[in-house]
Amino acid sequence: MNATPVPQSKIGAALVDPGRGEHLWTILTMYRVGDNAIRRMNNGENPGVGLLDHENLMTLEGPGCFKCEQPYSKYIAHRKCTGSMGDPA
Repeated sequence: MNATPVPQSKIGAALVDPGRGEHLWTILTMYRVGDNAIRRMNNGENPGVGLLDHENLMTLEGPGCFKCEQPYSKYIAHRKCTGSMGDPA
C-alpha cells in the first residue's frame, strides 16, 4: 500500500494567484472515503491509514487552469490567462 502524506499546512490552504495573465495549472484528484473514516473525522479522530492511498483513488482530472477554467493544451499554455482569482462581479 502506498500512502500519500499530506502536510497539515496544505489542508484547506488558500490558493495563491501566480499573477495577472499567468495560468494556475491544477490536477484534481478524487478519493473514495468510507463512512467509518468520515464518522471518525466528524468525531475529531484520526480517519485511519490509507485514506489517500492508490487503492482509494477514483479519478484524476486535468491539468486545467483554475483561473480561466480551460483544459491544458499547447495553445492555451502559450496564451496569457484571461481568468482571475477574484469573485465574479
